Amino acid sequence: MVHKFNYPPGYADKCAAVLDTALHHVPSYRGWRASDPGPDAPLDARFAALPHLTKADMRAGFPTGLMPESMDLRAGLASEEVEYTFTSGTSADKVVNIWNQHWWDASEAASWQLNSHLAVLQYPQRQAKLASSLNVGINCEEDLPTGHRTLGDTLYLNEKTSTLQWQPRHLRRMVDELAAFRPVILEANPSLLARLAWWAIDNGAAVYSPDVIVFTFELPSPMHLAAIRRVFDSALVSSYGTTETGFVMESCEYGLLHQNTPTCRIDFEPLKDEFGGPDLGRIFVTTFGNPWNVIVRFDVGDLVRLHATSSCACGRAEGLIADAIEGRASNCTFTVAGGLVTTMALDDALAAVGALRDYRLVQSERSHYELTAVLSPDADISSVSRELKDILGVVYGATGQFDVVIVDDILPGPAGKFRRMETGFEFDERGLTR
Repeated sequence: MVHKFNYPPGYADKCAAVLDTALHHVPSYRGWRASDPGPDAPLDARFAALPHLTKADMRAGFPTGLMPESMDLRAGLASEEVEYTFTSGTSADKVVNIWNQHWWDASEAASWQLNSHLAVLQYPQRQAKLASSLNVGINCEEDLPTGHRTLGDTLYLNEKTSTLQWQPRHLRRMVDELAAFRPVILEANPSLLARLAWWAIDNGAAVYSPDVIVFTFELPSPMHLAAIRRVFDSALVSSYGTTETGFVMESCEYGLLHQNTPTCRIDFEPLKDEFGGPDLGRIFVTTFGNPWNVIVRFDVGDLVRLHATSSCACGRAEGLIADAIEGRASNCTFTVAGGLVTTMALDDALAAVGALRDYRLVQSERSHYELTAVLSPDADISSVSRELKDILGVVYGATGQFDVVIVDDILPGPAGKFRRMETGFEFDERGLTR
């Protein structure tokens, strides 16, 4: 399938300008000049010929490697125009970034125009955030009063590093604070918000619904969405981006993801046919408008499924349009026959099990899979375990060995997020693409 997306006036000029700045004025890209076919070549061909930027490159060039030579970091820090910010994650994923709040706010404000529920609101709005304190907010092992977790018009509902620290009093507090604070927007990790929703369902608690719930930080699964929709009647929006690239895509009111063309370029690299290409692939993001941090072809590490056409029922027709983010390439697993299984593919299959509340699948060997699962309190463990094994057999192949372990809870990863699947062996991520 050939995808031809439409771009607004001035988009190509932005792409050319940031490429010229990077290759000729930013230290970390000096070595890329040899790969550039030159200004007479088509712009897309120039981008496609270049390497991709990794977090390892960012660490190697810190602090000024991605900064134009004309910028003065010491002066920017002194004036508080920029500051250092640390991304959460494993040791391989951690990066220290030069953070420019003005650029970040502009990127977020532009992304709001991609969803009608956000577009009618003036930016910014009164909001609450429910995320791991490793990702956002205030980190404290002790319980903090509401005032200590409120900054201006933003309330941070959680100060804990792990959901294992949550007790019923914390969940009750969240419900009470939402009712009292009455945010217009609730920005949340879907897995954390689902835990609040399940607690409300189990305890018959009514929860205040803001105008809009914006999902961020991780991929929302059907099991999370089902719980959230039972408790909240808010409009649901998925926001996709990274600390390094800002707001890359936003879901419209019809659920498709639209590129934030005013603030970024997206290059798509399809996977090989046997792994789901050409509609499934990796993306590389180039940012516009950040004078302090020039990001070109940053490998965000996620797999994106393109929409079949360049149009959407919402009427927005600019930029790349995607059906879904299917999960990180590094989190993929494989069928017994060697086919690719994304996080979203397994999420969708396991959605048939209504009692499932959380899971983690580890493929320890090519045909050996262990599923650790958390179930609802009233679940029939034997029956649900058999159902889970049957589904795994369909997804991965009937000849696989499937072990199902039922537990009370699952420990989040180093960044406070939940990694729902992984292999116990190494594989070449780059070998998945054409």
